[in-house]
Parts: sequence; structure tokens; C-alpha cells
Amino acid sequence: MIILASNSPRRKELLKKHGIAFIVDASSIDEFLDENLDIEERLINLAAQKAYPIHLKYPNDIVIGADTIVYHHNTIIGKPLDKNDARNILLSLSNDKHRVYSAVAIYYGDDIDFFIDYTDVYFKNIEFYLDQYLQGKEWEDKAGAYAIQGCASIFVDHIDGDIETVIGLPTSRVIQSLINHGGL
Repeated sequence: MIILASNSPRRKELLKKHGIAFIVDASSIDEFLDENLDIEERLINLAAQKAYPIHLKYPNDIVIGADTIVYHHNTIIGKPLDKNDARNILLSLSNDKHRVYSAVAIYYGDDIDFFIDYTDVYFKNIEFYLDQYLQGKEWEDKAGAYAIQGCASIFVDHIDGDIETVIGLPTSRVIQSLINHGGL
């Protein structure tokens, strides 16, 4: 059985889109990013932290944990606190490039596979669209205050990488790992 250790509706949609049968059982952990590690190691560590309690619950099954961050000018851009914070975040990304990392940790019984993928996202000057965008609720609970697959797609000039990494799960890498470990 495959267990997704995440309540993210976007991760669920991506797995369903690719025909992967799974159940959801997400842990609620205090997210801790170890400042002593580089950004990629921190994120992989966090993905493993999210998957580990579920792995303990289902030790013989496949457990997928993941985490996604927006990284801009050597700073992690989290979820906005409110609409004003969302405005400031999006204005900082306007007419600039940022990187979106998605880390994945997959437990296969006693074995673990982990990897990280990133995509560079190039925003246009978004000031013209920003007020209209902020009238909706899409910015809420999203790292970087946007969902690339939603209304904020109008902000994007282009990307270098996999759009599914930006959405929250590099499913081609997940599928390859599942195949390599006999999970599919």
C-alpha cells in the first residue's frame, strides 16, 4: 500500500493524475529546518521528518513525505501571514527569478529513498495584475503566496524545470523511485 504523508490537495491531485493508488495519513509535526545544513539538505530532512511518524505506523508499506519551498535571494519565502504580507512577497518576486524546491522522502519498509528537485520560475512584472489577484483567496496557505497552476499562472513568464515540482511533487521522480523499488 502507498501512503501519502501529506494533506496537500495539490499532491493528492498529482498522484491521482498519474493513476497512483494511495491513501492519505498525514502527521502533524513541528516543522524544523536545521540552519546548520544547506538548503537542499534541510528540505530533504523536513520531508523525512514528515514521513517518519507515518512510516512507524505502517512499517511494511510505502510512505511518501514531501515538502516544497520558494527560495529567493538566499531567503526561504514561506506562506503569507495575511493579504499585506502576500502583496509584499509577490512584489518581491515580480520581474525576477526565484527557485522552487520540492524534496521527497519515500520509505520502503526499512529502506528510504530521498531526492530533491527544483524549478526556476521567472515572473513578469506583476503589478498590473496584483490587486485583482489578491481579491481572491488563492494566495492563502501557499508558499510564495501563489499557485502556479491557478490564477497566478498569468504572473509567469517562463520556467526552467518541471511544473509539477512547483505544484508540490516531482511526480516523474516519484514514479521512477516507485518503479525502481517495486512499488508500481
